[in-house]
Amino acid sequence: MNHLKNRVVIVGASAAGIATAEALRSRGYEGRITLIGDEPYLPYDRPPLSKQLLAGGEDFDFVRLTTARACADASLDLHLGHRATRLDPAKRTVHLEGGQAVGYDSLVIATGVRPRLLPAAEGLSNAFTLRGYEDAVLLRGKLTEGARVVIVGAGFIGLEVAATAAKKGCDVDVIEPAPSALLGRFPNELARRIEEKHRAAGVRFHFGCIVDAWNASETGELESVTLADGRQLPADVALIGIGTIPAVDWLEGSGLTLDNGVVCDDRGLAADNIYAVGDVANWYHPRVRRNLRIEHRLSAGEQAQVVAAELTGSEAPELDLPFFWTDQYDDKWQMYGYAHPEAQIEIVVDEPESNRLIAVMRLGDRIESVIGKNAARQLIPYRRDLKNASRLAS
Repeated sequence: MNHLKNRVVIVGASAAGIATAEALRSRGYEGRITLIGDEPYLPYDRPPLSKQLLAGGEDFDFVRLTTARACADASLDLHLGHRATRLDPAKRTVHLEGGQAVGYDSLVIATGVRPRLLPAAEGLSNAFTLRGYEDAVLLRGKLTEGARVVIVGAGFIGLEVAATAAKKGCDVDVIEPAPSALLGRFPNELARRIEEKHRAAGVRFHFGCIVDAWNASETGELESVTLADGRQLPADVALIGIGTIPAVDWLEGSGLTLDNGVVCDDRGLAADNIYAVGDVANWYHPRVRRNLRIEHRLSAGEQAQVVAAELTGSEAPELDLPFFWTDQYDDKWQMYGYAHPEAQIEIVVDEPESNRLIAVMRLGDRIESVIGKNAARQLIPYRRDLKNASRLAS
């Protein structure tokens, strides 16, 4: 059925948001598209913020996903620098900060996530989270040779920043309350290898630790942190990388089902004429056979295509299995698929001389995912077989 409407409003000028707008136009949608974003910037890519942008000297052009000319050519109605504050589904209206109300026929929620904060560190001029372009630029200016860097959180963001800081000659301490890095996010055996790479670069880990005090100067600049065991670590700059929270506060009271994001079916539908895509969306994934909120760049683009197909009555692509990557030092780790927490690891390729590794995660006799280090080409047949197997099982 063709569900074409006169006005599609997309809240969130993110990668998922702009991908939805572009997919609508490419699928023949001729109605009005309004793209609302809380930042003043055109849509940009976030994965490079903790990787290439932080490491180099690139500016906004390196991460932007579109141009003002392209938006004008696509007849996109841009509302940048405007935060959504409330949704009224009954009146089909999105309310913005400042009092403006925007009506819609169909709504796409693409507000992404926001970083978890540590209240004790708020207000410190040299303590950062890393979610936006400005965060990356400010943090990059602090990562100078010899700078003492404290990172709270040994997840992927924390470790990517640690690698960049160490390569720039910084003195790096990573504080993590868990007993190891990437606990519950990556196989323990491979996480240990990542830890070893960091230790070889001079990074110090403090596992099982929390920050008891953030010690600042009278001008509000962090000087050191005190751990719960009494140890004090000097700090010229700190990064807080303790995870993210779906940006759904503006949807409270809207009647949408909010549970680890916006709960959707396998086509992104959250309620009548309301869809969600990207990091904020908790989709039912037919290949995994349960709902997942996937904070992966490629998934956002796939979901955008599915929703655009739903809105235009065109043929929708099938969702692929989750795929993500992390760059640390000279290693590119890639993971394809979803690994059940009880899955067992089998390392099938381990070549220290070429710094290459391939591992598969099995649950019983079923391969759940494949992981590679510096093995993008070698992963292709594994990915193809895993994709075909998941298609048969779904």
